[in-house]
Amino acid sequence: MVKRALIIVVSLMSIIFNATVFSQTTNNPVINEGIKQYQAENYEEAIEILTAARKTDSTSAMAAFVLGMAYKQINDLPNAEKNLHDAVDLTPPIKEAYVELIDVLYKQDKITDAKKYLVTAEQKDIIPSKIAFLKGLILLKEDNNKAAIAAFEKSKKLDPKFSQAADLQIAIAYMKDGLLTKAKESLNLSITQNPLSDMAGFARQYQDVIDSAIQSHRPLRLTITALGGYDTNIISRPKDDAVAAGLDDEKGTVLQSSVRLDFTPRIEGPWLFNASYTAASVLNSKHTHSHDSLANSISMSPGYNFGRAALNFNMSYTNYLLRTDPDVSPAVDSSPNYRKYMDYYTFGPALRFLANGTNVIELGIGMEKKDYDSQKFTGQNNIRNAIGPKAYLSWIWLYMPNGFFNLRAEYNEEHTDGINWENKGNRLTANLSIPLLSEEKAATFGLLSLQLTGGIYIQNYLYDQTYQETDGSSVTDKRKDITYSGSIGLNWAFWKHASLICQYSTTGAYSNIPVNKYGRDLYMAGLEFRY
Repeated sequence: MVKRALIIVVSLMSIIFNATVFSQTTNNPVINEGIKQYQAENYEEAIEILTAARKTDSTSAMAAFVLGMAYKQINDLPNAEKNLHDAVDLTPPIKEAYVELIDVLYKQDKITDAKKYLVTAEQKDIIPSKIAFLKGLILLKEDNNKAAIAAFEKSKKLDPKFSQAADLQIAIAYMKDGLLTKAKESLNLSITQNPLSDMAGFARQYQDVIDSAIQSHRPLRLTITALGGYDTNIISRPKDDAVAAGLDDEKGTVLQSSVRLDFTPRIEGPWLFNASYTAASVLNSKHTHSHDSLANSISMSPGYNFGRAALNFNMSYTNYLLRTDPDVSPAVDSSPNYRKYMDYYTFGPALRFLANGTNVIELGIGMEKKDYDSQKFTGQNNIRNAIGPKAYLSWIWLYMPNGFFNLRAEYNEEHTDGINWENKGNRLTANLSIPLLSEEKAATFGLLSLQLTGGIYIQNYLYDQTYQETDGSSVTDKRKDITYSGSIGLNWAFWKHASLICQYSTTGAYSNIPVNKYGRDLYMAGLEFRY
């Protein structure tokens, strides 16, 4: 819709401002015939005549200009650019050629070159109203929406003929900034100036989109998820039997469920805000008195939108409850209740940058803090309370509609009360979502996506600790863990409010300390409801 509107806008501008130059004649009858064929919209004939004319007279700026315009009309933009370049470089230059050259460069996304000629045209005061409009289009493409609005306002002030087109583009700029009410006002202005025009038709389509967005936006959204499945290693039983004494019956069924409430108020202007609350539980058919858990999490993220970039300050708090007994050797008849297990805090800024229409870069830094309760006390060196910095760099590629690829690198440090847990970590994860149905079929049957994930997490512990080898010997060394993870799943949004989820995930933990080596496979399926 945007592209079609721009084609109409630019075509109308070309007719308005090139009528005078095409009425001129030259001393070369061949060039004059080429101009005549162009005016009759016989563009192929004009190209043939003017190409021959330029071979015999390469100094004619008029021949270069009209030939460039003919190529532009048949959408051969590279040849249009070449000839329009000549039209501004030859003596005397065709001033209208600056405007058309800027437009051709803009259409080819050669924004740097377009801005160079834009500056020259402004300095030479060449058709200021049209140059101001093109400047607005370029600024709009760069997401400099406030400056774009100023340029469009200047354009329609200099020439009322631009009012309807400028108001439509101003509305688009307001939409990109989230100022839906102002966008609607600009669309109304565009429509009332010429209600029967094609431009008014496009403005009405945008108006319908805005009305729908205003009415459908709900500040509160509820998501309920329930997944059941089979876990091959609920208790992270070590791979080596020699260090896994007493850790048996590790396989069983599991139920994971969560309720999430998202709050995203519609704020007109550059300010951003969202918050969420999540309650999640994990219930196991075995080892329920050691591995069943409850978690309550709240997060807030105020921010500011600069156009192509947005800055947020992220804050979150999670309280974990674990069904556990704090005794190192609990009694046989122990029946523990849920006890506070950990308080987890994170906070820090994150900068998100839109590199282009399909690539998003995000950089975040901050701190995280872990406070453990009901720990099984096995010595001062094993106290896990921790605080430390964290940072991440993320790249999201929207490679097709409803499909994306995400690559994320993270770094963290945990400075703990017990030196055995002091560590530095590096994590790399990748996520790929592939839509399996065409957009037409997805509209009928619902979006069906294949989702793949993979990751590696390397933790280097900073202090020597004594541990038991598989042969029973005692060794003192620094601990090093490498954890691999991966998953494959299907997500079918069979209803606008519900999805069916099937997923297989695997984890492989490798460590120089045998008791920390384990493998785990998890098979899950369930439903997600959204409202």
